[in-house]
Amino acid sequence: MIEVTDTGPGLPPKAREHLFQPFQGGARKGGAGLGLAIVAELVRNHGGKLQLLRSDKGGTCFEIRLPTGDLG
Repeated sequence: MIEVTDTGPGLPPKAREHLFQPFQGGARKGGAGLGLAIVAELVRNHGGKLQLLRSDKGGTCFEIRLPTGDLG
């Protein structure tokens, strides 16, 4: 499990609606809305899951869960 957290203003409700969909989840003006869609696809391709844990005025936190594998 990996948690990624920032201390920004949080995501607006409109951005949360389509957060992991390409060209839909951009919260920033001038952004393409591809970043989280690409991350979510990469995580899924490795058998994992990406989810938004929280987003409020204290910041945003995402969790990446990847399966454990045989390293030997």
